[in-house]
Amino acid sequence: MAKLRSWLSANHLIGNPQKFSLEERIFNSFCVIAVVALFFEIFFNYYIGLKVVAVICFFGSLFSAGLYYLSRFKRSTKIAIRSLGVVANFTFLLNYFFNSGIYGPNMVLFCLILLITIVVVPKKELIVWISLNMVTVFGVMAFEYFNPEMIPNVYSSDLAKTIDFGVTYAVAALLICLSITFIRNNYDRERVIVFQKTVEIEAQSAQILFQNKTLEKLNSEKAKLFSIVAHDIRSPLSSILGYLEVLAETDMTEEEKKQIKHRLLQVTKDTSEMLNNVLAWSKSQLDGARVDISAVDVAHELKKGLSLEKNIAYRKNITLELKLIEGVLIAADLNMFQIVVRNLVNNAIKFTPEGGDVTVEMEFKQNACAIKVKDNGIGIAQAEQDGLFNLTALST
Repeated sequence: MAKLRSWLSANHLIGNPQKFSLEERIFNSFCVIAVVALFFEIFFNYYIGLKVVAVICFFGSLFSAGLYYLSRFKRSTKIAIRSLGVVANFTFLLNYFFNSGIYGPNMVLFCLILLITIVVVPKKELIVWISLNMVTVFGVMAFEYFNPEMIPNVYSSDLAKTIDFGVTYAVAALLICLSITFIRNNYDRERVIVFQKTVEIEAQSAQILFQNKTLEKLNSEKAKLFSIVAHDIRSPLSSILGYLEVLAETDMTEEEKKQIKHRLLQVTKDTSEMLNNVLAWSKSQLDGARVDISAVDVAHELKKGLSLEKNIAYRKNITLELKLIEGVLIAADLNMFQIVVRNLVNNAIKFTPEGGDVTVEMEFKQNACAIKVKDNGIGIAQAEQDGLFNLTALST
C-alpha cells in the first residue's frame, strides 16, 4: 500500500520540482488528466451515439499516454509538446466535423489546447502555435458557415448535448485550474526564495559593512600605536646618537668622557625601559583595546617616567621643571598615563627653542588631579587643535 501511495504521489506522477521544470510538470499533469478524461469519454460518447467521437477519444487516450511516457520518463518534453500541438489541433479539427461543429463543445476544446500550448511551449514558438490554433478555428468556422450541410448535428437528444457540454467544460476547467495553480504556487515559491536570498544578502552586506568598519578601526588603531612607538623612540635615539657623535668626534678629558658615558648609559637604560613598556602596551592593545585601571602615584611616576626627557631637554639646553604634589593617587592605566604624559613632554621639548622652559605641574582640587605641560614653544594652530583627540590625528 505504501508503495502504491508513493507511485501515485504528485512527485512521482508529474515529476519532482527539483528535477522537472514548471512547464514539464504542467504538461505531465495535462497528459495524466487527458488519459483519464478521454478514457471515460470513450464510453460516454459511445453511449450517447457518438461512435466516431468515441474512436477519436480512444486513440486520443493512447496518444496522451504516449506523450506522458515520452515527457515523464524519456525527458523528451519538447518533442512531446510539439507533437501535442500538431496532433491536438488536427484531432479537434476532425472532432469538429463529427461532434456538431459550432453547436458542440469544440470551441472549448480549441481554447483549452491554446491555453496548454501557451503555458508549456518556449516563448519563441508562441506566435507559431497561436497562429496555427487561430487559423484552424477560423478556418473550420468559415467552412461551416459556407457549407452548413457538411457538419450535421449528431446529438440524439438535448440531454446528451447538455451532458457532453458539461463533461467537456469540467475537464477544461480542471486543466485550467491546475495550470493556474501550478503557476501561482511556483510564483509564490520563487518569491519566497527571492525574499530569503534578499534577506541573506542584506545580512551578509551588513556583516561585511560591520567587518569593514571594524577593520578600519583596527587599522587606524594600529597606525596610531605605531605612531606612538615611533614618536617615543625618535627623541631618545637622537639623544643616544648625539652622545655617540660627541664621543667619536670631540677631544675630551677622561672625566668628561666618563660623564658622557654615564649619561649615555642612563639614556640607554631609560630608553630600553620605555620601549619595553610601550611595546608591551601596544601588543596588548592590538589583541583588543583594554584598560587596566590601578592606583597610580602621580608624583612618583612622573619623576620616574620623565628621566629620559630630562636628558633630552638637557642636551637641547632646555629647562624641564617638575612642580609636583607628593602623595596624590589617581585611578588610571599606568602605561597609558606614562605614554600620554611622555608624548606631551616630548612634543613640548621638540617645539621649544633652545634655552626655553618646559614645566610639568600638578593641580589638585575637588578630588580631581590635573597635569599641565607648559612650554614657550611655537604652539599648535587652532585649525589643528580640533582633531587632536581622535585616532586619525597626524603625528607631529
